[in-house]
Amino acid sequence: MKYLLYCVFRGVPQPEREALTGVEGKPVLVINPGGLGAAISELREPDSPPDVAAVLAYESVVEFFFSRRTVIPMRYGCMVRDTAELAAMLDEHHQQCDALLDGLEGLAEMGIQVPANVSANDPGAVLDLDLAAVSPARFPDSNGSGVSYLSAKKLYYGSADRMAERQDELVKTLCQPLSGLFVRRKVESPSREEPLLSLYFLVPRTSVECFREATRQCLKDGPAKPVVSGPWPPYNFVDFSDINGTS
Repeated sequence: MKYLLYCVFRGVPQPEREALTGVEGKPVLVINPGGLGAAISELREPDSPPDVAAVLAYESVVEFFFSRRTVIPMRYGCMVRDTAELAAMLDEHHQQCDALLDGLEGLAEMGIQVPANVSANDPGAVLDLDLAAVSPARFPDSNGSGVSYLSAKKLYYGSADRMAERQDELVKTLCQPLSGLFVRRKVESPSREEPLLSLYFLVPRTSVECFREATRQCLKDGPAKPVVSGPWPPYNFVDFSDINGTS
């Protein structure tokens, strides 16, 4: 039997009137071996891929604790063999956890997504980003001279440069009305499979509504208005591979 690790926090939460259940309907246990607490639950089949219900149950547990305190949210799949291994893990990474919790204190994650082919200068315009340009590595050189390959390479990298420039302009346009409302940001570039520009912000919890209102000014006159989400646990601002990769 293995245990699924949901999140790490300081101290022990106050007991709830109703027992909290997690993935597979298993009760969530709070372990507090030495100043740091962690939420875990048993997992019958730890090697099976999660379905939608499991992922939603997992996220709901993390959000439960996040609504009450500062947490280090784990990605689904972080597991320990038993409580002894969890205690050893928290002891080994105590300083790292403390530093992370200090950096996340009082903050929440907000997200903005917008189509990458929206013009920063003209929100009503849709740009041709040459998304159909094929990587030179996949381009067949039919005549064997290399001319086709070089042409494909020029087209591909020219399109990539234009996309990068437009992305930078769009990021600046989106972030300008949000100045002073967040402490950190991350940008996730669009891909062929997901042609959306995604921005993530660490926002003081007390400023969430102000942040949400400010985002309404972003590209407000264009056909492709930003999609705003949150507040969420700060998944995109936790770099904690040592624990997140435990199994």
